[in-house]
Amino acid sequence: MKKISLITAAIILAITSVEAKPKLMKEWSQGTLDIHHISTGRGPAFFYILPDGTRLLVDAGDLGDASRWKHKEIMPAVPSADKRPAEWIARYIEHFSKPLNKELYLDYAMITHFDTDHYGRLDHLALSVEGKPYKLTGMTHLANLVPIRTMIDRGYPNYDYPSPTAFRKRNGKLFLNYEKFIKEREAQGLKNEQFAVGSDKQFILKSSPADYPTFRIQNVAGNGKLWTGEGNGVRSIVVDGAPEDATVDENSSSCVFRLEYGDFAYYMGGDIRGTYSKKKNNYWTDVQTPVSKVIGTVDVAVADHHGYRDSMNDNLLKALNANAIILPVWDLYHPHPNAMKRIIKNGVTEVFPAGMTEENLAKLTEQGLADPIRPSGHIVVRVYKGGKKYQIFVLNDRSLDYEIIYKSKVFKARGNKK
Repeated sequence: MKKISLITAAIILAITSVEAKPKLMKEWSQGTLDIHHISTGRGPAFFYILPDGTRLLVDAGDLGDASRWKHKEIMPAVPSADKRPAEWIARYIEHFSKPLNKELYLDYAMITHFDTDHYGRLDHLALSVEGKPYKLTGMTHLANLVPIRTMIDRGYPNYDYPSPTAFRKRNGKLFLNYEKFIKEREAQGLKNEQFAVGSDKQFILKSSPADYPTFRIQNVAGNGKLWTGEGNGVRSIVVDGAPEDATVDENSSSCVFRLEYGDFAYYMGGDIRGTYSKKKNNYWTDVQTPVSKVIGTVDVAVADHHGYRDSMNDNLLKALNANAIILPVWDLYHPHPNAMKRIIKNGVTEVFPAGMTEENLAKLTEQGLADPIRPSGHIVVRVYKGGKKYQIFVLNDRSLDYEIIYKSKVFKARGNKK
């Protein structure tokens, strides 16, 4: 009886082990486009593996010590506070880069705009390293963990919008820290570029572009400029009739682009705003509306400004006509009920938060605004070879196995279908 009991126990253990094995995403393969929206609880980071294996990172946020913020409604750091956000982002990139069978590096890294939650914060948690003229936080930290071949931001090399003085006053010591990082790259002969509004040739495939002729990234807006929608034409965001000294703020200076692959299209707008003060009549501060006139329809859109109250106005939502919205969130006000009302009103059926506070989810549930919201975690948009179909996965952001906790149905791409 004892022998039978031991055999039975072994069988039960084996069955339990098989059932407990986490379900993981299949590895990236040639022709697949993977867009990872990484959840750290400390700001957005987006990692793209393009169809030929070219790698792009957009933003690498680090809020610093959240306990010292004036408001305390920030979600906990994930998977833990044992490492800095850049370290978790680097680990994530390394993990999902394995099928590329190449050394660890990024072909491109871009900062959408100069806010702490997008490129780092200078506080007591920023790291000082001997021999470095700058501290490591956010993107500067990430670049010392994963080599960046081309660094792109909205203002390089002059950083002069709205003016050199105003730029530095607006962005303070953190930008000066980043500028030292850029100067070190220049001294090392590394490539730095300004985001070229109007261009669709800045983010080119590095390995086999001829194999994927339908892939492109169209740069739409940034640094006070807007693509006209024709060729490489560009105009000022501030339209005629505005005061001579009218400018847009740092959020609305964000780099905005549209990604296309086959029938699939995707929108990324940083933190551009979609509202203005009727009392002040500063209508030019609504950047989402002029963007809406040139952006075109997409399948998946990242919510501007984390889904805050000034995010995703009706004009932009109607123009995008997206099936799914990705929310890069980290505090109690992301997404805001007003933004969720507009998202629902405009027919978006699935909303995927890359991180979310339990308090905000409960608040939205009470208001009847949580039905489209899927489980939070790392959000991966996988566009299958050829760009005709795509699927959205939610991976566990509390685990280093990155197991699947939710997956959507397979969608037929139509955002770029002519």
